[in-house]
Amino acid sequence: MRSFEIWKYFLILLLVPALHGGESNEFARRPLDLPSGGRGADSEDEEIPETIVFYGDQYEGNAFFWVLDRSGSMMLGGRLDGLKEEMISAIDQLSSTAEFGMVSFSWDFDLFSPLPVRATSHQRLAAAEWVHQLTPSGPTFLLQATEECLALASMSHRNRRTMIIVGDGEPSGPGIAETLEGIISANAEMLPINTILVGDSNLGFDFFNTLAGLTGGNFRHHP
Repeated sequence: MRSFEIWKYFLILLLVPALHGGESNEFARRPLDLPSGGRGADSEDEEIPETIVFYGDQYEGNAFFWVLDRSGSMMLGGRLDGLKEEMISAIDQLSSTAEFGMVSFSWDFDLFSPLPVRATSHQRLAAAEWVHQLTPSGPTFLLQATEECLALASMSHRNRRTMIIVGDGEPSGPGIAETLEGIISANAEMLPINTILVGDSNLGFDFFNTLAGLTGGNFRHHP
């Protein structure tokens, strides 16, 4: 079964360009800090991106959206504790004009808020508490959580939306190839998806690297 799954995984690399009507080359080359989705800003301060540092790398945007792994394997090596520290630090770096959203996943997914919220002092405190209460358990059902985060990002009117997925391995559920296809299909606005692998899974490395490459995002590995 594993060899069949790997075969399907590599096959999707050949099939994905067709999902975007032959525009995948342009799509894959889109840099992280370009405006996406053709949305205008509500005011001048929304046009100006801000920079946060997350897992040692800089990310620009005026709206930030995270998909966070809380599966059982995240308890290994202090991965979830490290994720909590990084998230609380990132949230604290946001200005009050920035928007953000978070989705965690394991067996199911959980939204911090059903709508993008401004990073007011009240929302930053609430977000830090939400992150602090994340508990590791269960498998890595990434697909639906990512679909929810893409839907959440689509509700923002900001012109520089940045999406980041953090996980420690390959996804559970429908399989690697199907998960890639599902995410690409759900990404109607062609947002760059940045990925961070905090584990040492070889298949996880390939999956997150491929997902970032297909969407014009950046991949980082923090074993």
